[in-house]
Amino acid sequence: MKAIALLFAAAGLALAGAASGQIVGELAASPISRFNADDNRLLLGAIDKALADNADGTTLAWKSEQTPAQGSVTPRRSFTADHMACRELEIATRYRARSAQSVHTFCRDSAGAWKLRS
Repeated sequence: MKAIALLFAAAGLALAGAASGQIVGELAASPISRFNADDNRLLLGAIDKALADNADGTTLAWKSEQTPAQGSVTPRRSFTADHMACRELEIATRYRARSAQSVHTFCRDSAGAWKLRS
């Protein structure tokens, strides 16, 4: 559940930049803009599980039973950066005809929590 908050926090930070109009437009058109709280929990759960359990290249798909929300999370590579374990995740989301795909890097802090790096 922590991962989606990190994604939204990153989007919020990005909105402060010069390209805020473009980013706002992209977020409004993204599948996540249509997700309800349960959809977000499913996405978060998939991110958390993929970070913790999935081998690189192993896709974890998820799908809501109540809405058209669905997606997948695929760890692309694991590596060490600044003495932290890190994982690059490909996150795909879909809501009806809207679809999006992005890649984010998460690193595990000294307390063991995954934090969004980029």
